[in-house]
Amino acid sequence: MGFSVEKSGLMTTIQDKGRTGYRNIGMPVSGPMDTTAFRLANLIVGNRETEAALEVTMQGPVLHFTSDTELALCGADLNPSINDEQVSNNKPLLIKKGDVLRFGPAEKGMRVYIAFKGGMKIEKQLGSCSTYLPAGIGGYKGRALKAGDKIELNLQGHSERKISWSASPLFFTYLQKREVRILKSKQWQWFTKEAQSSFLSEEFTIQPESDRMGYRLDGPKLTTIEKQELSTEGIVKGSIQVPANGRPIILMADSQPTGGYPKIANVITADLPVIAQLKPLEKIRFREVTMQEAYQALVDKEEDFKLINAGIRLKNRK
Repeated sequence: MGFSVEKSGLMTTIQDKGRTGYRNIGMPVSGPMDTTAFRLANLIVGNRETEAALEVTMQGPVLHFTSDTELALCGADLNPSINDEQVSNNKPLLIKKGDVLRFGPAEKGMRVYIAFKGGMKIEKQLGSCSTYLPAGIGGYKGRALKAGDKIELNLQGHSERKISWSASPLFFTYLQKREVRILKSKQWQWFTKEAQSSFLSEEFTIQPESDRMGYRLDGPKLTTIEKQELSTEGIVKGSIQVPANGRPIILMADSQPTGGYPKIANVITADLPVIAQLKPLEKIRFREVTMQEAYQALVDKEEDFKLINAGIRLKNRK
């Protein structure tokens, strides 16, 4: 007992913290594109931060519940409703058997996460439930959800307590951000002065072909001083590769473990959720920071999580 999928939406996949330890055999980490929204959704319903959740992209599914449960929605505002009554993100939602969860058009952001109290009954593959579509591994049958799928939940039912609290919307101010902080890569000097200046001063546009592997950008062409030989080397989420056409690609959750294109910069870890919530044709700028500033931004984010986790635990005990 859990829920059935009446409509699939644009793309809805199951993601947990990711598949670590297999990059040496070519397997990406995968996992959530927006780790902030993913973690918070799980915390709100009392799960571990790493529990598998649904990642909904831009156009949400229609889910029919076959048991009572409790869930939370975090991330993009896709105008959610239960039985056609509008509900809010960032709070526990009590679901009764027969309820139907729907979504409308995306207002802010690109991806919303649905966490269920107790999680879903999904078999792990290579230590993770995360869906990696190119290999057909993880999640539900290695693919995005489609109409007719039935997902079991680990815990059915919910308490009858009245819920009147929600996580602060200030936690999601990054949904409005259009400036992304970066660190220069070790190949920064390979690029012309004009390319370096354009990268840090001009806007780039998210291209429609962007996906979980990488966000492709249109903007000023970034050229190298001369053709450079680069041996294939390890790459990570947030690396900004520049292929021969001069159009940068920001590597994301499903990116390959190695690459041979020069990298002009890396998006700092704290700002990766900003990228994950950008829609096609939206614009961004890059701003250089120091390693210390990048580290402090991540420390600050983790401190915020500690505070909100403590607050949620207190609320859930009442």
